[in-house]
Amino acid sequence: MKHKIEHPSKHGFEIHHDTCFGCGKENPIGLSADFTFHDENGEVNFTYKFKRLYNGAPGFVHGGILSTVLDEAMGALCFHLGYIVMTDTMGFKFHKATPVETDLLVRAWPIKKAKRKVFLECELTSLDKEILYVKGEGAFHILPPRFFSDKLTGGKIEIASELLAVNKLQRAHLFDRIET
Repeated sequence: MKHKIEHPSKHGFEIHHDTCFGCGKENPIGLSADFTFHDENGEVNFTYKFKRLYNGAPGFVHGGILSTVLDEAMGALCFHLGYIVMTDTMGFKFHKATPVETDLLVRAWPIKKAKRKVFLECELTSLDKEILYVKGEGAFHILPPRFFSDKLTGGKIEIASELLAVNKLQRAHLFDRIET
């Protein structure tokens, strides 16, 4: 059955499978993060509250969980831009211990696209952006379409493939404003 998709994706779960650790709504121990894309600024940004379950030191988020949510934010951004990707490298600077059970702002934005890679930056801050908790960067390999399968999308391959094409077509201009 052919779907007629006219609008690009806004949320990570639109493309990925329901049990994804990052965005899956049916993963009881996952992050269940939204990874919302905003066309007006060309970035993923959303409010997120880390559960106490993700403690490292009592009352503060474990560094691995912080790295995971930021890796997922950058990866979701690539999907929103129309690319199937796999993380190549990423690095983070942890500026301040990040509290659990506090509304925080997660952001990711593109820096450049070069050959078969997309380069991005990300950060985790207080909602008012006054406190920087984590700043990061990542490079992501652009994978050929043959790697995109029902396994990756949890059976949503047809819809997800069409959505990626719409994303790339309608958001290609975002790379015009950055170095390529």
